Amino acid sequence: MVFHYKKLGELVAIVGGGTPDRRKPHFWNGDINWISVKDLVDDSISSSLETITREGLEKSSAKLIPKGNIILPTRMALGKVAINQIDVAINQDLKALIIKDNSQLDLYYLFYFLKSKSSFIESKGKGATVKGITVSLISDLQIPLPPLTLQKKIASALGKAQELINKRKAQIEALDQLTQSVFLEMFGDPVKNNKNWVMQKLSETGELKRGISKYRPRNAPELLNGPYPLIQTGDVANSGIFIKKYNQTYSELGLKQSKMWPKGTLCITIAANIAQTGILTFDACFPDSVVAYIPKNYMSNIYVHFWFTFLQRIIEANAPESAQKNINLKILSELEIPVPPVELQNKFVEIVEKIESQKDLLQKSLEELENNFNSLMQRAFKGELFND
Repeated sequence: MVFHYKKLGELVAIVGGGTPDRRKPHFWNGDINWISVKDLVDDSISSSLETITREGLEKSSAKLIPKGNIILPTRMALGKVAINQIDVAINQDLKALIIKDNSQLDLYYLFYFLKSKSSFIESKGKGATVKGITVSLISDLQIPLPPLTLQKKIASALGKAQELINKRKAQIEALDQLTQSVFLEMFGDPVKNNKNWVMQKLSETGELKRGISKYRPRNAPELLNGPYPLIQTGDVANSGIFIKKYNQTYSELGLKQSKMWPKGTLCITIAANIAQTGILTFDACFPDSVVAYIPKNYMSNIYVHFWFTFLQRIIEANAPESAQKNINLKILSELEIPVPPVELQNKFVEIVEKIESQKDLLQKSLEELENNFNSLMQRAFKGELFND
């Protein structure tokens, strides 16, 4: 079916927002939900981290957006889009898209159209530190405009595909929670040590050493693009339990000024991302913002990884901060860890490996569902999804 197109700005009103004066406490903690990009964690908005008063709303540039409209950021978190399920005031980094004529444009059709443009919008961000886009970029988007009945049909098909993705994500999340429940049942509270395990300093239970990189790779491109995997803090933070992929590699020159750590090493981040951990599934180099932990024979690095997941927020909250938070090797070395019998740790590892095997299957299924969803979106907005 051939669609005709219109500029989005002809179909919606684009409304900006603002932030009430934070020096005036009576503007804050009222009964009006006030959102920033931090609240855009999902496809819909049903609560806010902060609230403002009626006076705060009226004496600022914040605008109250009735529920049932599109909210998207024009600064930070570019490419995200959500529908507010409650009335909200928005800050200056967000815009609300309010449909002018509901007989011309369906809300959920518009929502999925903007999702299909996420990568494009993100790619247009400009700014040295924080990326932003202009309102005109959104206003000038050309949106295909089939009859309203077909818009609803397209939105319904994409909604069902999205629902399958959400269910698969919920299953994966449930398995993560199961692993944490098993840990607590077998070892008790890792902070209170209510099972009275022997306590040792982390440095006594294994070898702790910082990664090595004499030169910053971004300042020396000749160090990169060789055969040796290079792990950064983000790779560790996003790994789950096992680090299975990497985004950069070292050349022979890069390797000479670094060090290769063996598969099975537990990586601990000490800068940018604090106390995040992951286990190498291949030999790799990493810089000094990552610490290697190689356990003694009575410790399991999988047990230590999960112990860190419970303590991560505490360690991060207490991390020294200058330009950015970081911890040093001494802080890590002196952390006290409960040491259950190795047989019990090994039993936990067996359970974790079974759960991870199930997660791998679900993860592959999720990737297929997401690929299918993206394909559906592309076809939908080219007029290839339905013939009528």
